[in-house]
Amino acid sequence: ARNTRLRKKAYVEELKRTLTELVAQRDATEVEKRHEAQRNREQREVRFRVMEEFLKLRGRNETNSARWIAILEEGFTFTLPRTTYRNIVDEDQSQAADSNTSRASLEQVLRGPDAVMEDSKLLSNFLQTIGGDAADGSQIQISHRCDRKRFFMDDNVAFMDFAASSVGAVNKGATNEIFFKGSMRASFSPASNKLISVDLTFDTGCIVLQLERLGMGTPNEAHAAAAAAEAENLLDSLQMPQIFVEKKNATGTVSVSSDDGERSTDGLAA
Repeated sequence: ARNTRLRKKAYVEELKRTLTELVAQRDATEVEKRHEAQRNREQREVRFRVMEEFLKLRGRNETNSARWIAILEEGFTFTLPRTTYRNIVDEDQSQAADSNTSRASLEQVLRGPDAVMEDSKLLSNFLQTIGGDAADGSQIQISHRCDRKRFFMDDNVAFMDFAASSVGAVNKGATNEIFFKGSMRASFSPASNKLISVDLTFDTGCIVLQLERLGMGTPNEAHAAAAAAEAENLLDSLQMPQIFVEKKNATGTVSVSSDDGERSTDGLAA
């Protein structure tokens, strides 16, 4: 009986240790899950802010390269639609792609912060052509509204929708601001949360339509008009001689003269 009680006591003690270990393991797992969920929330917030910052820097034509480098990983690539209503970084490549039906004819790919900053500058230059001159010298910018409810992340890739509009065009005399919607796909470095690549998509046709309503032409239309005017001036400068035909005289000959004063007659049968 004494041995039975000892075995029972040992069994109970072992059961307590096992239960204690299971509870500790469960608690550790729950704590780790909470920490993982917290890290995921923080990572989502950081990456949302990075994508939002990218749009802000581009919309206001940020000239401080340090601000760009702070969010762009080395070897960063930026893909966006090829726009006909404004100049782009590589015009020669754009014109060569006009007759190409591949994807290259529909988009442009920029590499590195310098190219991204140059594109931002060209975008800003285009925006300043909307309306007239502002009395206070203010610049037209693009404001992006990003909704966290429309932000999705899968591992190191994130997607986000945005709504954008120009700011300051009406102050410069335009009847309306420019509005458009788009989406942004970003790839992040898992170590630094910097952007490895960004793919920006939006409806360029919607922007062109609004520009037409504002009475603005595209650079391509301006180039075509300039080429037509140049051709017309060239033709005028050639001063081609004009031919005048006089009536037949009594002998049945026809007199032909040019505007340079020369005259010739040929005996042509009536």
